[in-house]
Amino acid sequence: MQQSILLTLTFLASALFSVTAEEVSKPINKVCPYSGEDIDAEQVVTYTKVVGVCCDKCKAKLQDKPGKHLKKIAGIKASHVNSKCPLSGKDVDGATTVDFRGAKVGVCCEKCESKFDAAKHGEKVVMDKAANDKCPFSDKDIDAESHAIVSFQVGVCCGKCAKKFAATPDDNLAKVSVSDSE
Repeated sequence: MQQSILLTLTFLASALFSVTAEEVSKPINKVCPYSGEDIDAEQVVTYTKVVGVCCDKCKAKLQDKPGKHLKKIAGIKASHVNSKCPLSGKDVDGATTVDFRGAKVGVCCEKCESKFDAAKHGEKVVMDKAANDKCPFSDKDIDAESHAIVSFQVGVCCGKCAKKFAATPDDNLAKVSVSDSE
């Protein structure tokens, strides 16, 4: 009997987790920000940014529904969101960056800038530096220990629009209309 209950609870927990994971991977919008047409579910661009906040309450607000705060997120401009080069492991110089999932990722030199390949080096990117100095909700100084990694899928209608978005994600984020479910 106990084994049966345990198996049922395990099944329910995994079903709940899979629904949650599925929800996270859905695009936050239903209409392409460029063409106005319905999005193609296969054409998505991942947007990621490390946002500093002043407290856990603001962090929860941001992580709960990041799509609700698109304009605030897009308005945060950062030189880079990491302290170590994903290729060499050295400190970044702050002036040399590559674009990765909507974020400016610092590299240590121009050589690493030219070699960066998101498919090869993306998993080595550690976003450990907030993109902002002031909390987007309270305008207070951020707590160095409190930040949220905001990441979501933006849907588009075609590959051409995906490239447009990826070219300047912060500028294009303001054009996205969030679905009611977000």
